[in-house]
Amino acid sequence: MRFPKALRRLLLGYVVLHLLAAGLFVFGLATLVRSQMVQGAREEMEAVASLLIEHVNELDLKLKDPSLPSHLKRIGDETQMRFTLILEDGAVVADSDTGVRDIGSHQTREEVLDAAKLGVGFSQRRSDTLDKQMMYFARRFKAESAADSASSDQAANDIMTENEGYVRVALPMASISAAVGKVQAYVIYFAMGLMALTGFLMAIYSSRHLRPLSQFAEAAKQIGTGVYDSPTEIPSSYDEWKVLGDAFEEMQRELKLRENRLLEGGQRLEAVLSSMIEGVIAIEQGGEVMLANRAACRMLSISKEKLVGRKMEEVRIAELTAAIDVALLERSFSKTEFTTTTDPRRTIKARVSLLANNENPGVAVVLHDVTELRQLETMRQDFVANVSHELKTPLASIKAYAETLKMGALHDPDKNLQFVQQIEFQADVLNQQIQDLLQLARVESGRKTFSVADVKVNSICELLHEQFQQKAEARDLRLEMDFEEPSPVARCDAEGLETVVRNLIVNATHYTPGGGLVSIRTRTDGDRVIVSVSDTGIGIATEQQARVFERFYRVDKARSRDMGGTGLGLAIVKHLTQAFGGTVDLESKLGKGSTFRVSLPAGRSEVS
Repeated sequence: MRFPKALRRLLLGYVVLHLLAAGLFVFGLATLVRSQMVQGAREEMEAVASLLIEHVNELDLKLKDPSLPSHLKRIGDETQMRFTLILEDGAVVADSDTGVRDIGSHQTREEVLDAAKLGVGFSQRRSDTLDKQMMYFARRFKAESAADSASSDQAANDIMTENEGYVRVALPMASISAAVGKVQAYVIYFAMGLMALTGFLMAIYSSRHLRPLSQFAEAAKQIGTGVYDSPTEIPSSYDEWKVLGDAFEEMQRELKLRENRLLEGGQRLEAVLSSMIEGVIAIEQGGEVMLANRAACRMLSISKEKLVGRKMEEVRIAELTAAIDVALLERSFSKTEFTTTTDPRRTIKARVSLLANNENPGVAVVLHDVTELRQLETMRQDFVANVSHELKTPLASIKAYAETLKMGALHDPDKNLQFVQQIEFQADVLNQQIQDLLQLARVESGRKTFSVADVKVNSICELLHEQFQQKAEARDLRLEMDFEEPSPVARCDAEGLETVVRNLIVNATHYTPGGGLVSIRTRTDGDRVIVSVSDTGIGIATEQQARVFERFYRVDKARSRDMGGTGLGLAIVKHLTQAFGGTVDLESKLGKGSTFRVSLPAGRSEVS
């Protein structure tokens, strides 16, 4: 009969535990039996030693009696013990095993040393004489013997002297070891038989109770192949198995439902991605592309089969690879723009974001084809540059005509001066427009070179406040300053920042009626420097606020032209600010004024 793997492991664990328990029991029992047998042997040896001492004291010559060796040998043969009589100096008087012969001094024997100190001594060691493991018991005693004398008078008086020595009893350990070995063997045989019997019974019992486990294993294999309806028949008498079986069937139903939902969601996602104009690429943690829609493949001029499953580095778009690395490094989104190398060449704008907020997330790349937009922007930039260049010729003619009138045609007192002033006014407006167009074209094209440095914002704002103070008073406006001290330091071009603030002040004064207020403020916000220009003018409607930074866009076209505005001031502000790595935003309510805020990167505060 073949047992399941789980049952074999269970039986193996049971056998190991049983053997460990049996081994510990045998060891403990053997130690206990040996200790009791040694204790019994010691008590027997002590009793025999006491009898031997009494026998020695009954002899006339005590330790000098010549019959002692034979007497000790006879007792030793009967008791299977060894007896030794030792004098105080360690000399052996008699020995039951060796007779009376010089066998060396016993004064340094362990049991003799203990008897000298305590009266009795006991030790277990290997005998130097017999070369086997022995138990020794020694007891100290005092015996009386007649003193030797050379004269008959002394012998007659029987002067007694006191002799001191030791009786030592030795018993081999072999008998105890044999008895302990028999006990160990009996217990081991019993434990092995018990283990075989209980193991067999446990295997039969466990196989019945583990039978449903094979059903669960088979059902799990079926789930792996996509089959969720495999039955798991669990007997109702097994309560725990029944609960597990019910839970397993519920899991099967839930997994089937979730798989259907995932399939439906995948189909919907595929349909949505296929219909999108934007390209979408999903990259998993290892860097391989796991999803790409048709728009992405079309933009990159690569088939879906060649893109999915490959690493993004193999596509060889350096800008996109760098943007992905930045997003993973900074754990945020990143943007980039690149031009494809294959025909037709496209300009693609990409946004990279993380797929999950964990330690090793994947990324999602959204691609926008901005080829046409970039072409239109290029055409518009070229148009502005060309128009500005062409306008220089009529500007020169207008100014020359005005100078001619001033020099000779001054005889018509009703028209001459007015005509000349109008020509000059229009010429100045046209000239300003040309300058603005040129500046805007240079900023947008990136050909304008800026001297970026740490600039004290308050100094530039104070200078502009002084320049516009009289003009503001002439319009019945109050021009106020609210500067943070010490002065915030921005990382930008000083001339460019002056142009930005000047255009904002001009815009505010143009659209603020008499009696109004124009405020210039500076402050630091973390690693940004904020310069804001506020007014109490006509304000800008919400629907127009998104377009005020477009070139030539005017909120009030008639008033702008009358005031000499070119419609390019805020466009210049926007592009200059972006060139410095900053942003500009607007907050306005119609009829209550406007506030333009320019945010620039902060520089070092130690600038002098």
